[in-house]
Amino acid sequence: MTQSKFKHRLPGVVRFAATAGLAIIVSGCATSYPMSTGNGSNNLSSLSGAAPLSKDISAFLDTAAIGGVMPVVSSPWGSNVEVVAGERYFAASGLVCRHLTVSNDRDLPNKELACRTSNTGAATQGTWVTQRLVIGLLEDAR
Repeated sequence: MTQSKFKHRLPGVVRFAATAGLAIIVSGCATSYPMSTGNGSNNLSSLSGAAPLSKDISAFLDTAAIGGVMPVVSSPWGSNVEVVAGERYFAASGLVCRHLTVSNDRDLPNKELACRTSNTGAATQGTWVTQRLVIGLLEDAR
């Protein structure tokens, strides 16, 4: 008698589990998330701590190979610095960014980050801005 009750209840449990699973799937599909165009942002106010870089530094960041070096008289990182271009990558923000190493005669080299405010059109369109290097800080803390 116990087996017959179990057999009669089993289809109800399976039906309930299937209905609950379908409800979860449908609710996940109905959730809306912010859309990204992959074009980045042209609004500097949306970039936390961003300082625009000069046209000559921006042109250097657009075209320099990894390891390319540029002496800079005046920059957000100080005066008379040397900027070494690192790898370029697409950030989660949708912006093209580059790792940089900035050094001067007085201090040890610093890891820095710059991102281009627009990824649309030609490589020279958009402004490169400084960004806070969060990952580097976490790696240095280990």
